[in-house]
Formats: sequence, C-alpha cells, structure tokens
Amino acid sequence: MKKWIIFLASLILPFWISIIGYSQTSNHNKGYGKITGTVKVFGKNFIGDLKEKDDMSGVVVYLTGFETKPSKDVSNLVQQNKAFNPTLLPIVAGQTVSFPNRDGIYHNVFSVSPVKSFDLGQYKSTDPPKDITFDKAGLVPVFCNIHPQMISFVLVLENNAFGETDKEGKFVIPNVPPGRYTINAWKPKTQRMSSDIEVLPGQETVINFELKEVEKIPPHKRKDGSNYPGYQDDWES
Repeated sequence: MKKWIIFLASLILPFWISIIGYSQTSNHNKGYGKITGTVKVFGKNFIGDLKEKDDMSGVVVYLTGFETKPSKDVSNLVQQNKAFNPTLLPIVAGQTVSFPNRDGIYHNVFSVSPVKSFDLGQYKSTDPPKDITFDKAGLVPVFCNIHPQMISFVLVLENNAFGETDKEGKFVIPNVPPGRYTINAWKPKTQRMSSDIEVLPGQETVINFELKEVEKIPPHKRKDGSNYPGYQDDWES
C-alpha cells in the first residue's frame, strides 16, 4: 500500500507543480502592460522634399529606465553580398552576436566604438563564424576593413522592452512592467525621438512617432585610421 501511495504521488506532484507554475506565470503576465503604436518615417524625394516612405520598417522602439537579463540566444549579423544584414540590430547588454560570412570572399569585421571595440580579423564563408559579447549599453557602429560600403549598427539596450516596426510602421512591445519610463524611436539617418510614458498594469498604452531621414551617416576610416583605397566618402550622400 505504501509503495502504491508513493507511486501515485510521483505522478500527481509534477502535474500539480506544473499547474502552480502556469498559474503564477499567468498572474505575473497579467500585471504587465503593453505598448503599441506607429512610427511614420519621412525621407527626401528626388527634389529634396520630405515625403512619407512606402516602407517604414527597421525602426527600433525601446524603453530606458530599467534593466533586464539578456537572452541566452545568439543574434546573427550576417555578411552577405558585401553588406551587413540587418543594418540595425537591437540586443540586450550581455548578449552575444555571431558574425557569419556568407560571401565567398574575405571580410574583416571591426568596431572602434568606446562602447565595444573589437577586431575579428579576416575570414570567409568556409571559415567558422566569429562572435562577440556586448556587455555595455550603447550604440556600436560595425564596419568591414575591406569594403567601405559595409556598415551596420548594434544597438545594445539595457532591457528587453523593445519592438521593431513593420512595413506599415506598426510596432508592439509586450510584457512591460508597470512604471514611468522614457520611450525612444530610432533608425540610422534619423534623429532619435524620445517621450515620457507611463505603463499601467494590464493596460495598453498607445504612442506614435514621426522620424525624418535628414541625417547622413558620417564617413569612416579603416581600423588603423587610414583611408580606404579609392574611397570618395560619398556613398552615403
């Protein structure tokens, strides 16, 4: 009889623990809020006037004011067709980024940012990808020492409360702890827009931004401070 009771307990206990865990998780998430909205992006047309873009994807909308632990997942910043993809990669401080080369030619990935400076050396698609852990929040421009047109930005955030716009400019930031924060919207070639926001438990907060692509990405040097051979500094004009 005693063995039979122990056997039943071994079956019921894990099931009961799973119910408790699910209940706690559900109640925990119910106390969180959600942020939604739209970012309109305006770019210059051929005569220099600002016009709403057809594709408003690629804007990162993020909160500042609290910290969360980084994901254990490794993000990819891919080198392909002599370009980085994506151009803007948001991660959380402490997260690792892998830099696979999918071209049959050599690239040399580096950054001289004070947030995170590194040099991955030369490698191509037949070589294993290299990775870097970004341990401090901030913006890290990433370049190739061989191809001056290759540029990307790793946006290292202090928490995981961020979202990215789709083609229509819509974004969602789920599971936000209640509180007062600063919400920011940015993509390369725009000025960052910020606003104060209050997130209430179990409620949806709606906020909209407008970004104007009026900034130029400044020219850059090679990792040793020299100019690229034949580089005219006009690829972002």
